[in-house]
Amino acid sequence: MTRLHDLDALRSFAMLLGLLLHGALFLVGVEGWPFNDPWSYTLEPHYNPYAFMIMIVHGFRMPVFFLISGFFTAMLWQSRGWNRLADHRIRRIGIPLLIGMITIVPLNSWVMEGVDFSPLHNWFTAWLGGFDHLWFLWYLLWMVAIFLILVKLRVQFKQRLWWLLIPLSIIPMYLMKDQVFGADSFSPTIELIPPLHLLAYYSAFFFFGAFFYQRNYKVHRWWTAMILPSVLVLFPVGIALVFPEILLESTPSYAWLGTSVVQTAYAWLMSFGFMGLFNWIASKERRWVRYMSDASYWIYLWHFPLVVLAQMFLVHIPMNPHLKFFLLCTTILAILLVMYQAGVRYTFIGAALNGRRIRPTNQQGTID
Repeated sequence: MTRLHDLDALRSFAMLLGLLLHGALFLVGVEGWPFNDPWSYTLEPHYNPYAFMIMIVHGFRMPVFFLISGFFTAMLWQSRGWNRLADHRIRRIGIPLLIGMITIVPLNSWVMEGVDFSPLHNWFTAWLGGFDHLWFLWYLLWMVAIFLILVKLRVQFKQRLWWLLIPLSIIPMYLMKDQVFGADSFSPTIELIPPLHLLAYYSAFFFFGAFFYQRNYKVHRWWTAMILPSVLVLFPVGIALVFPEILLESTPSYAWLGTSVVQTAYAWLMSFGFMGLFNWIASKERRWVRYMSDASYWIYLWHFPLVVLAQMFLVHIPMNPHLKFFLLCTTILAILLVMYQAGVRYTFIGAALNGRRIRPTNQQGTID
């Protein structure tokens, strides 16, 4: 199966953006977040650059991830068949999620709750509080299961009707009605059955990705041009509709319908725009890009507790907030890369996440 370096790099880029988002939260003053830097209270949210950065990224990050996941799911099905696709997704998604529920999620609860968390009593029940940042793996398993059922039912993914997923995705976005730019992504309680409107929204991108592969559509560099109007036009319009109090005294009746249309258009255009951008800059194999693509899964799985611990340390240090953010992200990235190289990449853990890798000797490459 041919490795598409640009889409693989974009998928890892979407994962690595999670480190930036969670790293920036303590500079925004989010209610319920355990640590908030004093600097975050000196600015109104609509003047805080990190709030805008979070919303710009949040508006497209998970849609583009699920779009590419659907593309690769269809690709894997065509190249390896139904049984091997099911086996592959259980090993690469299901097992890491299961292990994460009894390791990463309790650790998240411990660092988030502090003295209110008792490792002796709460460790093996912490997952009842939710999937935390691993929620996307559970949603992805649902999408793959639906995909496998549709394949068994001989549903065709080449039909042009799949284009309707783009306008139809406005409906589940409208049903969310949360005061945030971008789709919901977190639930405070465990949800074995995801909310249907939320699953429907992200599934629209997943199944469009499968349709995209089946139709053999090609990504072109000029798609990059979609990013500019999305950020400069759709994003500010969406913000004005989500937070009308910034400009208006009252919320107009059309605000949420309008922002649902704008946010959905933003997610699609940014997804296509970044596909074009990465086709432009990452279509050729580069060893360091492929290495980061492999490492990004591990980095995303384990970054959250380290981010919270780093914020707990930095929040009381009198330092420029921008420098704090830079040090937090770069230090955690470096720590997790060292851990990946030393104890993950060439071990059974790395094999579970990305497939088996053989440590290179002279010109010997890697095996997936």
